[in-house]
Amino acid sequence: MSDLYVLKEYFIRYLKIIKKKDSTVNHYIGALDYITRFLIQREKIHQSIYEITDIGELQIIRTYLKNDVDFLALDRRGHQMYSAGLNNYLRFATGEGFGNMHDEIQNLDIELPVKEIARTEISSRKRSNIIKTQAIESAGYLCEMDICHRTFTAKSTGNQYMEGHHAIPMKVQESFKTSLDVYANIVCLCPICHRMLHYGIDDEKKVLINQIYYKRADRLANSGIKLTLESFEILAV
Repeated sequence: MSDLYVLKEYFIRYLKIIKKKDSTVNHYIGALDYITRFLIQREKIHQSIYEITDIGELQIIRTYLKNDVDFLALDRRGHQMYSAGLNNYLRFATGEGFGNMHDEIQNLDIELPVKEIARTEISSRKRSNIIKTQAIESAGYLCEMDICHRTFTAKSTGNQYMEGHHAIPMKVQESFKTSLDVYANIVCLCPICHRMLHYGIDDEKKVLINQIYYKRADRLANSGIKLTLESFEILAV
């Protein structure tokens, strides 16, 4: 599977988890495929709507389409099928419903291709803001190390502020044949636990690292990331 269509595959699985009929799933995917062609013609995207990994950029695209007379006419002829597909994709992208998925999020744990390196002055692996947002939503905006940890209400979400942490850091991606930017590898943490993992002393970090391993080992394996505890402790620093 090309990494360009990772979000498409996740979206299909998400729709099935929330009990959408196969016919509805096909309508939404077909609508997004048409929107992709529409946006390419207008030079708003390069290859697919799924190439957009930032929620803010997706919202800009939706606003653009809502103000495009050709798209609005098309949507009316299609009985709002195109806007319905896009709106449901936005709900997916922002993590709506992920907080009610509980263990069902494990149905999204699949092996994915390694993402390309973003070429800048300093090369870095592309990572999805959408997947990180969904992972935090699925954890209910609670620290996965201790749900009693409290922070503050984030202006951007209206929920308790939490951060997404790659348990196996993206900097070691070259050691793996499958992507590390997956749900199973992103842990929802309060800022204190997150900083501890990055800057804490080894003995204190080890407690959290072991906790993450035992919570995520099976899910990581389902995503093609198979590690012993010893290997995990070495990499997750």
